[in-house]
Amino acid sequence: MKLRNLFIVGLLAVAAFATTANAQSYRTAFGARLGYDSGLTLKHFFAPSSAFEGILSVSPRYFQLTGLYEYQQPLPGAPGLDWFVGLGAHIGNIYHKDYAGSGRFLVGGDLIAGLEYTFPTAPFSMSLDWKPSFNFTNDYNDYWYAGLALSIRYTFR
Repeated sequence: MKLRNLFIVGLLAVAAFATTANAQSYRTAFGARLGYDSGLTLKHFFAPSSAFEGILSVSPRYFQLTGLYEYQQPLPGAPGLDWFVGLGAHIGNIYHKDYAGSGRFLVGGDLIAGLEYTFPTAPFSMSLDWKPSFNFTNDYNDYWYAGLALSIRYTFR
């Protein structure tokens, strides 16, 4: 019940932020996410301050596909530096001896918050974020410490 309430509060916060708009310096970016959920990341702005981010995480222990809606705004007084918040969902599978049978299937919700810096003269951006995730299909939840990551992306302007 606590997780559901936290997820609903996150959804309402993103909806509240989605009322203003500001142009980003790129439209699409592709790169690597380095952290607990390491993998490939693709971020695409479909409106001036609204983006979709897809993350494909693969390891010997699990795979996971995550889709996130993100609201992004510039940080006042810091050119090129933006803050963002968002939410989404994931689906995947875990390969671990403690999660046998049907308990290996993962479906859940995700929250994200972080900072992104877009280099003004180079086609790259870097972001540092915290992305806790909540699994609804089994007891595999290590979300509080596991969501920190650094993403490095090539930007298409």
